[in-house]
Amino acid sequence: MRVLVVGVVPAHLMPMAPLAWALRAAGHEVLVSGSAGFVARAGLAGLSGVAVPDPPPHRPAATSADPAAGRAAHLMGWDAMVERWRHRVGAVAGPHLAVARDWRPDLILCDPIEFSGLIAGAVLGVPVVVHRWGADRVSSRSLPLAASALADIAERHGARDGIPAPALVLDPCPPTLQCPDADPAQPIRFVPFNGSGAVPEWALRPAPRRRVVVSFGAETSMLADPVLWDRFMLALTTVEGIEPVITSKPPPGAAVPPGVRAEGPVPITLLLDDAAALIHHGGSGTCLTAVHHGVPQLVLAHPNPSYAAHGERVAACGAGRELDLDGEHREPELIADVLRQVITDPGYRTATEGLRDEMHRQPDPFRTVRTLTELAGAPVTG
Repeated sequence: MRVLVVGVVPAHLMPMAPLAWALRAAGHEVLVSGSAGFVARAGLAGLSGVAVPDPPPHRPAATSADPAAGRAAHLMGWDAMVERWRHRVGAVAGPHLAVARDWRPDLILCDPIEFSGLIAGAVLGVPVVVHRWGADRVSSRSLPLAASALADIAERHGARDGIPAPALVLDPCPPTLQCPDADPAQPIRFVPFNGSGAVPEWALRPAPRRRVVVSFGAETSMLADPVLWDRFMLALTTVEGIEPVITSKPPPGAAVPPGVRAEGPVPITLLLDDAAALIHHGGSGTCLTAVHHGVPQLVLAHPNPSYAAHGERVAACGAGRELDLDGEHREPELIADVLRQVITDPGYRTATEGLRDEMHRQPDPFRTVRTLTELAGAPVTG
């Protein structure tokens, strides 16, 4: 079986990579189609790919000089999101379809918001499987919205009936953590992939103090404000008995205080075996990696609805806390107090371990390969 993986930004490959590994291990062929950054990330995962040209810079039809208005539009603006979809898909659907025509996949595996994969599947008569990132506040609503908004683009490329529903939706999120209004989907066990890298020598030994890992992802601007960064650093250094480890670069001009390890980009799964807590921006892979390791979380609220969903669901499940650093929660004393609670209250770890057990009971990627081969009508091996 030949499987084409279609995606947008590099982070969206992360949850799909373990399934791609399982497909390769079962003897199937896998090719990635996406931006240059997406294909480069695939290379770090040992996957080959074809880079399609990036669309030209997007110029929104209407903009606001008010930062608060911009934040609200990012959080609530489905109209603005549709505008971005039309801009991107209109530019890349043709190149993605050209790759699919040339490579002739039996099945397409795609990112929930790379609708070019669904268009290619419709044109070629190939089943398309959508792989969610985690807690789903976006794809359940975006798929029917995109089918309407992008119908003309799909028809222009040969999909006469527009964008079809996916043949299958895979969901790596434990059911209790999932958003209550997410559409039903086929569960798949989450396997951490946070990139590749060298293990720091000190990370091989037990932490001398309670380790608190801090990760804001490689593709977010979280804590880009040097003043906010300094307040956050002060909060970390006022919590006694912890070893803070930061895997994100500080903003220009900001300092990392003594006692805080700043390793730069390190796959966080290498650091969480004996961690007391993980502080992060709400990224799906970051959140689910913490659950995989049974580590409580402190999520810093973010306007992106996908990130926001993870903070809200972590707090709702009792697996951690959420703070909004744009509001009154930006004071170092409050941040430090909440972090102490996450570390010392055993209820947060107990709730996280319950989510971890749920996660580990979901079908692993190898079992999912059998489902995909049956869907594509390919011979099942092994």
